[in-house]
Amino acid sequence: MQYINQQSYEYIKNKYHDTGKPFDPYKRFIRHDEIFSPDSGMAPEDIIEGITENDAIYAELSHPVRKARALEYVLKNTRISCDGRDIFPAINMIDRPLSKTIIKKWRDEVFTETIPDVEARRSQLERDGIVAISPDYDHSVPVWDRLFTLGFSGILEESEKARASKSRTEEEDAFFEGIKITYEAVLSFIDRLNAMATAPKMKSALASIRRGAPQSFYEALLLSYLYFMISEHIDNLQVRSLSGFDTSFYKLYKKDIENGVPEEEIRSDLAYYFLQFTAIGNYWNQPVYLGGENEDGKAVINELSYLFLDTYDEMGLYNPKIQIKVSDSTPRGILLKALDMIRRGRNSIVFVSDKTIRRAMERAGVSPEDARLANITGCYEYSSQGSYCSGMNYVNLMKPLEYALHQGHDGVTGVMAGLDCTPPSGYGSFEELYEEYKRQLTRIIDVTVDTVNGFESYLSVINPLSMLSATFPSCLEKAKDAIGGGGCYNGSIMTFGFLGDITDSLMMIKKYVYEKKELTLSDLVSILDKNFEGEELFRRKLLADRGKWGNNKERPDAIAVDLVNFIVKNLCGRANSRDDKWNCGFHVARMSYTQGKLTASSANGRLYGEELSKNISASMGQNREGATAAILSATKIDATDFTCDAALDLGLLPSTVKGEDGLEAMYGLLTSFCRRGGHALHINVFDADTLRDAQAHPEKYQDLQIRVCGWNVLWNNINKEEQDGFIRQAEALV
Repeated sequence: MQYINQQSYEYIKNKYHDTGKPFDPYKRFIRHDEIFSPDSGMAPEDIIEGITENDAIYAELSHPVRKARALEYVLKNTRISCDGRDIFPAINMIDRPLSKTIIKKWRDEVFTETIPDVEARRSQLERDGIVAISPDYDHSVPVWDRLFTLGFSGILEESEKARASKSRTEEEDAFFEGIKITYEAVLSFIDRLNAMATAPKMKSALASIRRGAPQSFYEALLLSYLYFMISEHIDNLQVRSLSGFDTSFYKLYKKDIENGVPEEEIRSDLAYYFLQFTAIGNYWNQPVYLGGENEDGKAVINELSYLFLDTYDEMGLYNPKIQIKVSDSTPRGILLKALDMIRRGRNSIVFVSDKTIRRAMERAGVSPEDARLANITGCYEYSSQGSYCSGMNYVNLMKPLEYALHQGHDGVTGVMAGLDCTPPSGYGSFEELYEEYKRQLTRIIDVTVDTVNGFESYLSVINPLSMLSATFPSCLEKAKDAIGGGGCYNGSIMTFGFLGDITDSLMMIKKYVYEKKELTLSDLVSILDKNFEGEELFRRKLLADRGKWGNNKERPDAIAVDLVNFIVKNLCGRANSRDDKWNCGFHVARMSYTQGKLTASSANGRLYGEELSKNISASMGQNREGATAAILSATKIDATDFTCDAALDLGLLPSTVKGEDGLEAMYGLLTSFCRRGGHALHINVFDADTLRDAQAHPEKYQDLQIRVCGWNVLWNNINKEEQDGFIRQAEALV
């Protein structure tokens, strides 16, 4: 592999888990115990037991202090390694030991003892495929520039200054004490690593970041890596951005260049850094973003941006995943570079419109400067630096239609899950049915708000976030945890899935039942309840109908836009339980599959259990009019009406992107999307023949990448059902 010798490559690939054993990327929090010397710390099983025993000593203290002591215990006792084949240390206890012990205990106490009614409602909503709701410890971003400017020791000093500057309640004092214990533990842990390190480069860097802020590019990478590993793998808080890389790392990169550090060494350090995240194997990939604008309106893009993409490209990776903020000032060259990577299969890149993001945030009351500096988090979500917006609340837009067609009953289970309503024969017009759909959807929104508001105020009780909170100036000012309302913004997000399928289903009902009168609504419901058994010709007719969302057709697009506007009007601005407001987005993660399995057959020809449409894209295989039409449909939605995401998944045939003309065509699609107010765009370049061959001969396609939703996977790592879905999508491309 470029920049890394084979011996180092093999070591790092096996550093986090044994590649010779089965690995589930959904359950990546495992250990590879064999690479650690028993002399370097306690056995993992003893640490797990010791966490509980240690916690008993502090049982009368507050949760922030108890969790900090638990983290301290792990960092003091975990086995470690500073192997010469790697420039980053290894930590044994990366299987979220706090999650298995005290956090689990506190979560069980909250959900089973304090708010059992909320938990019962949450579980039922998820089992029925209506809404998937989870406490969100998965979307944190520290204020990276404070970490790089102050270092771990400086963050601690700033916290102690804030602590001394005000009179404090007992709860506020516990907040600061949790930070103090946490950061002292991190510094002591760095001392442990330094005592073990033998390579001069690592040893010197560890000593430097122990003293204060990083002084070189490599030291910043090392600090970033240690924060990530401790937060995500021990502290039970996922880090969903490694920063705006070409902003946060640029000064130290320039300093190294001016001090004579060879560019090849910087590329090598970056390659080792990238490979850590590839080896960890997070299914969702690890995000990092580039681009945006400086205060003067000029592009952030600089020589580090190009070096970053070059190194990534030459390594042939798909993790970490890259987001690029596209502004009016973004150089054409960087976009052409990224688009060329995508058409060559290096497609772990998503483009987000900086102008759309900033406009949406400013409309929501965020200052222009905070909007300019917004983080890109997770897949393509965005947030102000120093904020914590939770958003693991996925609504299935197909379920309200099931209720409207079945007198409030679930179309799969028959259980009364919605509001009682008229039988299908009672709807005199499409408008009456559509109004009932909206009534059922409103109830789901109401129940979801009540459920999430019912537990979000306990998030900081279950899992206090001292390590993150210390990086947020507003948390220090308020003496309040980042997830407990301490951020500068503390919103809650509800995401609505399957816009394509619900739009197409409503459109087909309108067309064939109420306009063409080819059958009654009762007849259609009977067909759907039988999963189109004996009605394959009619199903094929529905599937072949070209009047679908994502094809720049006026009538279906009007339904989609109206539905989005209805959601915005009925949700955005409602109060949450963390002193902020609700907002919405249209990200589906893996709900296309998991909720799809729980969703009845639908009026657009989809069968029971089949996958549902992704993000704001067309239903699977229904983008019949090409990429331009898909963009024209998607950008009819005003993505500045809400502050989460509206991502378009675009498929292109390899034949359409060949040569200079093909690259120019891709560039034209991207700039048109951004110019028209689109939010996020990611691209798959494939054809059905290649995918069929890859399915039949996986050994020939070991490196074939597929953009799933907001992340990349290797083709050979997804199941046949998901592969079939991408083949159907490719078959429809023009």
